Amino acid sequence: MKSRMSSKELVTRAIEFTSPERVPYNFDSNRTPVIGEKYGDDFEWVFADPDPDFRPRIKTDDEWETEFGILYRRMGRTFGEAVGYPLTDANAVEGYQLPAFNQPKRYLRMEQSVREHPDKYILGMFPHFLFQMQIDLFGFENLMIELMDNRAKVEEMADRMMENCLQVVDCMADRGANGLIAIEDLGLQDRLIIAPDLWREIYKLRMARIVEATHKRGMHFMSHTCGQILDIIEDFIEIGVDVVQIDQQDNMGIDALASRYAGRVCFFCPVDIQTTLPGGSFAQIEAKARHLMKAFGGKDGGFMAKTYPQPEAIEIPEVNTKYMCEVFKRDGRYPLSF
Repeated sequence: MKSRMSSKELVTRAIEFTSPERVPYNFDSNRTPVIGEKYGDDFEWVFADPDPDFRPRIKTDDEWETEFGILYRRMGRTFGEAVGYPLTDANAVEGYQLPAFNQPKRYLRMEQSVREHPDKYILGMFPHFLFQMQIDLFGFENLMIELMDNRAKVEEMADRMMENCLQVVDCMADRGANGLIAIEDLGLQDRLIIAPDLWREIYKLRMARIVEATHKRGMHFMSHTCGQILDIIEDFIEIGVDVVQIDQQDNMGIDALASRYAGRVCFFCPVDIQTTLPGGSFAQIEAKARHLMKAFGGKDGGFMAKTYPQPEAIEIPEVNTKYMCEVFKRDGRYPLSF
């Protein structure tokens, strides 16, 4: 049955708990690699493009430099790990220049996507955010040391990154984005990467500034993060995060998350990519998909389904992804009847 609501309305209603006809889904847009078969999508992801005039010092199939001055190396099927860091010496912060993301040339493809998808929910992705990009700029071990020994430099860099993100908010809003998503991995398997209080002292208020600016421009704010983040979801809600996008739920517990946060923030998830989607049976995938919808999406919205965007990198069989999508589409109509 075809929805009477547009994709944009479905997503908006799910985020705002105002009774969408069905669970919205993001199955095709932002999938890498792109596949020929399409499972359906209410979203169109858009991006600030790389600077076409940037000339990297190194660019091979296995190593490449980005315009941030970070050197990445491919590890197996992954998209690469940072191995060369421009801010290994924190004193280099003073002379370091972030790429400028307020250049109109970076948004030409976004403008075309918005024109071509008038009924989709346009989701813009920040080209960087705060903590995760600092790991790649400073190097992980070095960042952990500098947070203790040279915090003023870390905070100076965080301020400049925040200002960059605020420029992106305006650039994306001016071109028709409905929401923005920050890619900001914060968790290990069982805890945050840094102490929750330290995250609050350095990153929370800066994130809050970006969330506030996003809302002032009439857009939703979404945050992707991997790992165990139970310690700060309440902080996310406090500063106004609209959507929490997590690909693993079982390390926190679906019911534990739902008991605290269902109805208070929207969840945007595939079936757990560690415990179920790579090797689970169809019956296990179906049960987990239904559990997600019932736990998070039973209060006039609050849940949106998605695929994992890089299935080959973590060896998710395509048949499992396809079946998960079929279950979300088949059973995700309101009122949920399973």
